Amino acid sequence: MSQPEGYVLPPTARLRGTVLGIRDFRLLWIGQTVSSIGDQIFPIAVALKVVHAGGSAGDLGVVLLGRSLAMVLFLVIGGVYADRISRTRVMIGSDVFRAIAVTALAMTPGEVPVWALAGLTFVVGGGEAFFRPAYGAILPSVVPEHRLAQANAFTSVSLKTSLILGPALGGFVVAVAGPGWALAIDAGTFLASMATLLRIAEPPLPARGPRQSGVREALDGVAEVRARPWIGAILGMATLQLMLAIAPYMVLLPFVARERLGGDGAYGAVLVAFAVGGLFGALVAGKWTPRLPGQWALVGLLPHAGLFLAMAYSRSVVVVAAWSFVCGVGLEPFQIWWSSALQRDVPPDLLARVISLDWLVSLGLMPVGLALAGPAADAFGREAVLLVAAGAMVVTTLAVLPVPGVREFRTPGNRVRERPPSEVASSPHDTRV
Repeated sequence: MSQPEGYVLPPTARLRGTVLGIRDFRLLWIGQTVSSIGDQIFPIAVALKVVHAGGSAGDLGVVLLGRSLAMVLFLVIGGVYADRISRTRVMIGSDVFRAIAVTALAMTPGEVPVWALAGLTFVVGGGEAFFRPAYGAILPSVVPEHRLAQANAFTSVSLKTSLILGPALGGFVVAVAGPGWALAIDAGTFLASMATLLRIAEPPLPARGPRQSGVREALDGVAEVRARPWIGAILGMATLQLMLAIAPYMVLLPFVARERLGGDGAYGAVLVAFAVGGLFGALVAGKWTPRLPGQWALVGLLPHAGLFLAMAYSRSVVVVAAWSFVCGVGLEPFQIWWSSALQRDVPPDLLARVISLDWLVSLGLMPVGLALAGPAADAFGREAVLLVAAGAMVVTTLAVLPVPGVREFRTPGNRVRERPPSEVASSPHDTRV
């Protein structure tokens, strides 16, 4: 039926053609977009709070370590609980604890001892360890399978945007009003997240057998990974790449930028180029899912080798920033298709535990790489370390391609049931606007 002249469709009607037309995902996405901006404000505000209080670099390291340590310690436990009870309840509880801890940080005077600040950042990291597996596992509950890639793409776009907006907002607020007010804004973003989570109608989890011990349930998640060799192969690849390639890149880039590319501004330009490339890559992945997503996702990682070589030998910030942009474009489809593949392939009652293992692998050995990168560069030279990083990226990426299921990002024989148009149209996911 044609609409009267001048008629304007309501916003929800205009969204029906996208995943944002799904009411529960729209609420989830809005809340987490706001919260992710606060997540990027947090490290800047905490760092400047320590500096303004006269703390040393060592003091700041101890404070920031609290968050990372809690993530490593509690990720698996967070995955177990997110598979036991409502994911929204886990996320709301996490937001409550983080809001309280960040508010306490905002209100602490300058003379508070370092161990107290580290304890509060430890609480923040613990809440994050429970939140992340629950968030990854709830998406298949509120989004139909054929829209998972688009949902993950929207999430990725908001995260990349927050990487640009969050630090800018945090730095501005600290400059105008001080770090306490920046932390107060971060605490407020958790309240925004809770407000949206309380309105989500999460379906019940699948029926499970008798509850086992937490250790036994965590081991069930490990067994699920072992039963899907393609997942284990990608996790092993990621572990080596993060330790041997990404960690040296993070440590050496500021020094390369300052000494050969033009200074701190060049460092910022390279990071911004990566973020902009990530935004573009997320938009591409949200529109296009190839027949062999795993193969194309791995191809997207290979430009990192070019970036490391450019850092080793180029003196042009334009060249290094261009490679950084290409790496951002390639990395985001990998992350989006990988997340969507886990959400499709892993049973819902085990999904949070598998996602927690994914995060644990991402964080577990990164500190080792960060600790060794500097001494290795001093002993063998930065060029040698960056060459090793480039080689590690190529070798580990190509090594996993022959593993069954890697090219498809799917367990062999586990096929998706294509839903007829009538079923898609009648799905509650697509009509709750």
